[in-house]
Amino acid sequence: MNDLIKALNKVTTADSGFFAETYSSKLTDSIAKHQTLGAVLNNVKPPTKFPDSKISDQLKIVTQLMQTSSSRGARRDIFYVHQSGFDTHKNVDERLSYNFSTINVALEAFVKELKALNLWESTVIMQFSEFGRTLAPNTNDGTDHAWAGHHFMLGGSVKGGKVLGQYPDDFEQSSTNDIALSRGRMIPSFPWDAMWKGAAEWFGVSSSDMNMVLPMQNNFPSELLYGEDDLFLSQ
Repeated sequence: MNDLIKALNKVTTADSGFFAETYSSKLTDSIAKHQTLGAVLNNVKPPTKFPDSKISDQLKIVTQLMQTSSSRGARRDIFYVHQSGFDTHKNVDERLSYNFSTINVALEAFVKELKALNLWESTVIMQFSEFGRTLAPNTNDGTDHAWAGHHFMLGGSVKGGKVLGQYPDDFEQSSTNDIALSRGRMIPSFPWDAMWKGAAEWFGVSSSDMNMVLPMQNNFPSELLYGEDDLFLSQ
């Protein structure tokens, strides 16, 4: 099938459009790269046994890809994995217990594999979600969309064992509480960019390129942004 796709997309005529040419070129190039990467991955067998779950499968592939960095000519990598099931509008206790357990055993296997590959010190794992949940439940024993939330990060070079940010003294909405809304919806006290700035510095992003990576950082005072020294151990 791949050979047929490549043959069809190599056909060029005098009136071929720019967009069609670009599409065909990118398609055939991606097929070739996919075949090359597939051949490399077939020779990479992780020694760690990963649990049977979607998030574990994703993390397992990440460890395999990390071992192909020299073959791909990559000095640094960014990988994205996804775990669904947190839109807990009902049965929040049961669903969170299942999801947290699934993620925990997956991360345990992932960290074990990274340590076996001697990659743990040069890896940082950052969890994020686009919004938090209400602290007060709804009538279905669930939670609804909110604003502020929590994130976690871990890695061999991370200054672990800390809770950063501002923990609210009061969760009730009132005229004297400027960060609490209805049903336990909390207004963020630190921006999204806070943890990403320090991580970007650790990753090697220069100060001259930081505005391109985090264009919103200048909207916040420096005391609300974590630097590399705040989040990572000295190298």
